[in-house]
Amino acid sequence: MIKLAKTLLPIAWMGLIFVLSGIPVGYFPESAAIFQQIAAHNFLYFVLSLLIIIAILSWRIKAKMVNAALTAVAVSVLYGISDEYHQGFVYGRFVSFADLFFDFFGACLGVIFYLIIHKKRKAKILLHVCCAGCGAYIGKLLKKDYNVVLYFYNPSIYPISEYNTRLAEAKRIAQKFNLKLLAEEYDHNKWLDKIKGHEHDSERGERCFICYKDRMESTAQKAQEGKFDYFSTTLTVSPRKDAAEISKIGKKMAEKYNVEFLDKDFKKKDGFKKSVELSKQLNLYRQNYCGCEFSGTQIYK
Repeated sequence: MIKLAKTLLPIAWMGLIFVLSGIPVGYFPESAAIFQQIAAHNFLYFVLSLLIIIAILSWRIKAKMVNAALTAVAVSVLYGISDEYHQGFVYGRFVSFADLFFDFFGACLGVIFYLIIHKKRKAKILLHVCCAGCGAYIGKLLKKDYNVVLYFYNPSIYPISEYNTRLAEAKRIAQKFNLKLLAEEYDHNKWLDKIKGHEHDSERGERCFICYKDRMESTAQKAQEGKFDYFSTTLTVSPRKDAAEISKIGKKMAEKYNVEFLDKDFKKKDGFKKSVELSKQLNLYRQNYCGCEFSGTQIYK
């Protein structure tokens, strides 16, 4: 609904321009100065290009900003040309290349204004958090450049007491670093259905890949729904996780849900070591197995 509204706004604005340019010159006060006409052209096409670039980016989240800006200017100018042609049939009006120049100038100002505002705004990223230890380090790291929201979706964790402990710790780091936390409902049985037949796979095997995909897809979908610029995961900070497979899945989910995937192997540059050090400083709970009843040395029947 919001996308549709953003699409209809530039169309409605074009309609307003068409109506105004169709008014015979005799209807305007003779005292109207040239600079007022110039200002009117600049303003009308400033707003038009601004509305167009907003509409483009609402539909194509991953669209390159430069391409969206050039498209907005091009569409505005093409409409300006058609509008000048239209004025050739209106009493007292005529085709003016000077007016067309100011249409172009106003359109350029509109996209420049948008680019400046967008540059000052930190991009929103939805960061999937597997545990507080990983989330604390990576959340703090990304906060420098992004507006970070933590996302706790880990239905693989067993038993529920372990899940509740990790969720409580995730809430603690969110409060510590002033980050918002989103958490999904716990449904371990649904997760068991997804990995059925792979219960006895080795670590970093097919069961783990299914689990990666489940969590990454949920994160990408949530990012799309929440209009995030990016999504990512803390899973890659662990030396026990297959970062290449996570990267591959992340890119597929980015394509499927039209949200940019921040493809980072967070264990690089001593990332894992730093996450452990920060966990100790904050006295965070550190588990000794990944999460499910089939992982590590802790087996739950």
